[in-house]
Amino acid sequence: MSTAPSPASHMGPDIAPDLLNLRDVGGLRTTDGRTVRPGVLLRCATPAFVDEEQVARLVDELGVATRVDLRSEKEAAEATSAAFDAVAVEHLEVHAGEARWDFDSAHQSEWVAAHYLRFTEHSPESLVAFARLVGDPGRSAVLAHCTAGKDRTGTAVALTLAAVGVHEDDVVADYARTEQAMPLLREQFTRLPSYQERLAALPAEAFGSTPETMRRFLRLVEQTYGGARAYLRAHGLTDAELAGLERHLLGPDRG
Repeated sequence: MSTAPSPASHMGPDIAPDLLNLRDVGGLRTTDGRTVRPGVLLRCATPAFVDEEQVARLVDELGVATRVDLRSEKEAAEATSAAFDAVAVEHLEVHAGEARWDFDSAHQSEWVAAHYLRFTEHSPESLVAFARLVGDPGRSAVLAHCTAGKDRTGTAVALTLAAVGVHEDDVVADYARTEQAMPLLREQFTRLPSYQERLAALPAEAFGSTPETMRRFLRLVEQTYGGARAYLRAHGLTDAELAGLERHLLGPDRG
């Protein structure tokens, strides 16, 4: 088994202290020995608290040109800083149909992974559109988020990375990094009026991002669709778009 690289520090404290769980997926390795280019795909948590100065630094220092919001329209309206009006937004809602979180499940990793699979069942248009945006060579950095930057963002980012051959260990390690941000995120959520009732009902397990969850999800994608690449292709991403996604994320082929 490949050993995942040690994760770099989160960018938030240096660039945007109120935009938690912020990181660039650059540096993750593929199975053929390449790495994801920095400055193409970034991910973060809720955009509710950043100010104009922080957004300006995201644009000027990280090259963020597009914000991809994976939340519902209602969530976006309730919890988005007006400072982000300076960045073009693409709204691609990812949802799981009528399914709701089951925190009484005896096997949390299995249940959460299955919930992520429901995202693929109910939101294929958004997940394919996300891969298209990331693969657009005319864009500089794409910043993707939901609320915690864990579940919907984790699913969209994992599918995109796996589709271009990023090593499973690295996809899993990137997903698991969200756990580091959870204590501060929970404090932020207490300041979101729309989250007050939800926070009271959520157990501690709701804020985890265990490696086993993502590993199980990737296995389910393989079993159900034949892998991330096959999933995206089956739902409308063309071979040319897949090749473009690979070029933009990874650069030229080796050799």
